[in-house]
Amino acid sequence: MSAGLVGQAASHFLRAKWRWRTLRGARLHAYQEQRAQRIIDYAQQNSPFYRNLWRGHNLDDWRTLPTVDKAAMMANFDTFNTHGIGRAAATDIALHAEHTRDFQPTIGGLTVGLSSGTSGHRGLFLVSQAEQAAWAGVILARVLHRLPRGRLRVAFFLRSHSNLYAQASGLLIDLRYFDLMTPLPEAVTALNLYQPQIIVAPPSLLGFLAGSHTTGALRVHPDRLISVAEVLEPQDRDRLSTVFQAPVHEIYQCTEGVLAISCAHGSLHIQEDIVALQCESLPPAPAYPLTPSSIRRVTPIITDLWRRTQPIIRYRLNDVLQLDDRRCTCGNSFRVLAAIEGRQDDVCYFVEPAGGRRAFFPDTIRRMVLLSDPAIVDYQAIQVRDGHLCLHLAVTDPTCFATVAASVRANVTATVAAYGCHRPDLQIEQGLAPTPPGSKRRRVQRLGSL
Repeated sequence: MSAGLVGQAASHFLRAKWRWRTLRGARLHAYQEQRAQRIIDYAQQNSPFYRNLWRGHNLDDWRTLPTVDKAAMMANFDTFNTHGIGRAAATDIALHAEHTRDFQPTIGGLTVGLSSGTSGHRGLFLVSQAEQAAWAGVILARVLHRLPRGRLRVAFFLRSHSNLYAQASGLLIDLRYFDLMTPLPEAVTALNLYQPQIIVAPPSLLGFLAGSHTTGALRVHPDRLISVAEVLEPQDRDRLSTVFQAPVHEIYQCTEGVLAISCAHGSLHIQEDIVALQCESLPPAPAYPLTPSSIRRVTPIITDLWRRTQPIIRYRLNDVLQLDDRRCTCGNSFRVLAAIEGRQDDVCYFVEPAGGRRAFFPDTIRRMVLLSDPAIVDYQAIQVRDGHLCLHLAVTDPTCFATVAASVRANVTATVAAYGCHRPDLQIEQGLAPTPPGSKRRRVQRLGSL
């Protein structure tokens, strides 16, 4: 990073710290309004896509503007971005980087990359150098809860590297990239040599590292683990925290920007000075009595308050979030996510007697499986049509699988019946289905048409 960009990152770091301490209530709302209007004015002048989309709409009332999504962004990529970068040229750069594992090349001075595409539709993103510096400053301000003594060693596991992530490495941290495709024994050896103080990785990879730590092969003692890229389920958090004797935090980030980061108290705060997040409540669905009344399920519509190269304005995500209406004990007023459940495409449905269908969200599926028998150590749930569910179970003792399967069948059947649905068509298999190398783990999947 050049001296100028280092200065920009440092400025964003200090300002992010200030906003975290001071923005709340009417002051936060006014800040979001001011930032959003700037971005909308810029997009109106520089993005032909948005200019056409907003024709006839009141731009001052930006919270009611038409929504966009990934399909619209990708279909109109050439006119969506404000630099006139063509989708074909940007895709070529990104794919070449993925194949060669050289993530340095840019296009028109812009960093280009591909999301991992859990839904099968990969997102293409463009980021300017100034936006990279801003991202680095904010990430450092929010992830480093206190200034380290010396450079902090951070091991960062992702499917692909990016100039964006490289910007975070500097005076405060030594960020070392580890390719997710690296064989586990090689990664363990490298970690033993590096001795990271923080490990950032998808929870599935952290789980493999926990196994190596338990056997004694991995000899590191990080101060903190940060989960990214996949859904972090409660049982995974508990296991990782126990094995490493360290807190497990999260960064919720996607192609569309940074959405939420854990505070020092462990709460996953929406980064409300970076994104204006509007929440649409999802229809009522079965929930276990243990779920606090303060938690409600929503799907987010986000407006990035900073990005200009690829403006994200009233962008509808496909995620299912649990929003916790309680204030965090850290004292910050930014809203808190109790959990990121997964994607709306992975909501399962069971059939009601009158012919209707009732939604069962991923968290409900998880609970009714894992609470069936303590011998279950992992699971996958796949639905291909309403009323059907195929469960893959990993158990502590394979010889007891029949007993565990019977418990699961009884609990799932009773739970589905308790919510007024027909008996499910349930298939239970021993062992987990293989996950292709480099792909995200999805424990609950809906494969059939909605």
